[in-house]
Amino acid sequence: MCYNTRIIVWARSKRAVRPRGRANVENLLLSFNVVAPLILYMGVGALLRKSGIVDVHAFRGANNIVFYTALPLLCFRAIAASDLSAVVESPFLLYSIIGILLLYTLASIIVPRVCKVNQRRSVLIMGAFRSNDAIFGLGVATALLGEDHMALMALAIALSVPLFNVLSVISVEHYQGGATNFWRLLFRILTNPVLLGCLAGFIASWVHLELPEVLATPVKGIASLTTPLAFIALGGTMTFDALKKNRVAVTVVSLLRLLLIPIVALTVFLLLGFRGEPIVVALIIFGAPVAMATYTMSAGMGADDELAGSLVAVTSILSIVTMFFFIFVLKQLAFI
Repeated sequence: MCYNTRIIVWARSKRAVRPRGRANVENLLLSFNVVAPLILYMGVGALLRKSGIVDVHAFRGANNIVFYTALPLLCFRAIAASDLSAVVESPFLLYSIIGILLLYTLASIIVPRVCKVNQRRSVLIMGAFRSNDAIFGLGVATALLGEDHMALMALAIALSVPLFNVLSVISVEHYQGGATNFWRLLFRILTNPVLLGCLAGFIASWVHLELPEVLATPVKGIASLTTPLAFIALGGTMTFDALKKNRVAVTVVSLLRLLLIPIVALTVFLLLGFRGEPIVVALIIFGAPVAMATYTMSAGMGADDELAGSLVAVTSILSIVTMFFFIFVLKQLAFI
């Protein structure tokens, strides 16, 4: 039985006969239970910063802990414990990569026609195509799929994060008037901690490696920090200082990033016959807020970091609402 057939059968099995009103309430509660903890984590971060207990530099350090340690270990555990044959045989990952490339291409064509400032062009392009699937999305995926069904999400992150980095560097360098250094770019890709964690997971799955308890326990503990620590750090670093100045750009990118793009992407994947886990992953890849790395890269490479910060902050807040909406609708229609 092929992968697509299995997920369709899985989706149909979810259509158990239940009273309609009860199903609506259950789906509403599930949607709320997915996004509510994320709001609380972000609120804790904002409160810690506002009270002066933790400063922005410490939150950025916490974000580094997530990206360089917790997230790679989470991907490692998800892939190492999974049967990858069923995941790899599906064309879903290929379609996802094609979707990201199409988004980047369209953004690269449209943005220069509507924006004349080079420092803003690269930020708007990144805002349109680069989602925060590795940090924000994992919290949603874990809540919906459970830690034992994260292989497809981990593989999608392993492919999307390097691709996002490559396309972002090319975009920023192009509008800064510089030439992209191929070898430096290749080195950054190959040393990406998320990619390394996924590769280690592949090896562990292939050789059926089982970590001894003395290693398995801390690996599991650190991996479990990913979602809470990432969202606490996100809440502690968000600022809205430049929002008024960039309100038009923020409004347009937010509508694209959080509504139009995910609606189009989900429609395409549903028409292709995908159901269940792939739809959850597609929602995250194409419907997550603007990536935090957009601000970091803009600040470090001379792009408009004020605009980037506004995009990250606003889309991160609004995505709580849009994710709730998408999850509820998809559950109501038994697509996930």
